[in-house]
This record gives sequence, C-alpha cells and structure tokens, in this order.
Amino acid sequence: MNISSKKSFSKVSHRKLVDEVLERLQEKIFSDEYAIGDRLPTEPQLMEELGVGRSTLRESIKILVHAGILEVRQGQGTRIVSLSMVQDSFEKRLQDANIDNVYEARNMLDKEVAMLAAKRRNEEDLLLLKGYLNKRKNALYEGSYLEYIDADIQFHLSIAKASKNQVLLDLYQSFVPVLRHILTQLILNTNNYQDNSVIHEKLFQAILNQNAEEAQTYAIQNLELK
Repeated sequence: MNISSKKSFSKVSHRKLVDEVLERLQEKIFSDEYAIGDRLPTEPQLMEELGVGRSTLRESIKILVHAGILEVRQGQGTRIVSLSMVQDSFEKRLQDANIDNVYEARNMLDKEVAMLAAKRRNEEDLLLLKGYLNKRKNALYEGSYLEYIDADIQFHLSIAKASKNQVLLDLYQSFVPVLRHILTQLILNTNNYQDNSVIHEKLFQAILNQNAEEAQTYAIQNLELK
C-alpha cells in the first residue's frame, strides 16, 4: 500500500515550518488508514502537497527517522517502520529501562560531572562548551532540530569531558542513544516542548566561574524540564 493513494496532505500554514510539517506527517502516519511497511509519497509529491521546500521536508523526515518511525532506503523511498511513538531500537538495557529510572540515573550522573567540571575545567573545555552552546541556540532558533539535538548532546558530553574522569565520560557516552531518543520525542511533541536555553547558559556560567554548587543546581533544573 502506498500513502500516495490516500487523501492528500493539506497545505502548511505560515507557522514554524518544521514544527507544522512534523505535526502533519504524524497525523497522517498515525491515522488508522496506514500500516507498517507503507511508503510515503515521493519527495517532490510531499513538497507539493505540503507546500514546503526540500530542506524543510528533509529535516522533518530525519526527525521521524531518528524517532524510529520512518526508514529511508536508497532507491526504495521512505517507508513506515513503526506506528508507535516508543522507539524499539535502543541498545538492549536502555531499550527496556523505565524512563523514570533513566532520568534518575542521569540526574546522578549530570550532578557529578557538572560539579567536577566546575572544579577541573580548562580554557579548552570552556571554548568547546561555549561553541556548542551557541550552535544549540542558533539551531533551535532556525528550526534545524537535528543540529540542535546534536549540539545539545555534545554540550553535555563536553561537560563530562571537562570532569577529567574517563569513567564518567564513558558512562555519559553510553547514554547518548537514549538521550537522542528523548530529545527527539520532546521535539515531536511540539505543543509541550520547553526551551531551556536559559538554564544551559546558567550552567555554563557556573562552570566558567568554577561554582560547583550552582553547576549542580542548574544540571538538576535542566532535567526537571522534561
């Protein structure tokens, strides 16, 4: 079955385009009309039906690919691989973990690396953190969500690196797949997504000022906005 045989997508209004396209695609995909294995219309068809450009459409498709909902294969187009908002392609342990347990574990990890980073960071660490912070802010403003997610993850990994504890860095890196999934789900839920750029900036300033207590405080506040 091909989605192109179904009712056409309606035109996108002048809201933030990526958000609107994500919403329209999800409405169509998660309707009762379609099944796993169905293919989306071709890229030119979708661009015409949604009334958007190639870059906006591809950004939206990639977000849904990261969420485990769509799959893009060269020469075979884009097809639906899941009709669930819960991705089933995590590494086994994180795949089965309760989300509250994940947040509890990350809470402990983020507090520790933030505290150590504030004490041990050097100038190179600060340059990396500031660079990723700026990329994160600019990507979110422009609606480039994949770049935003990557920059956010790299910002937190750089804090772990600044802790100068290789074991903690390795632990943090093991969380990257589930962090990417969580951020993707937050982006998909555009109505409830909260921009926490201010907290990230305060976290950076605490590390810059070598204030370990404030660094831990803002690390915790960041996780509370979920």
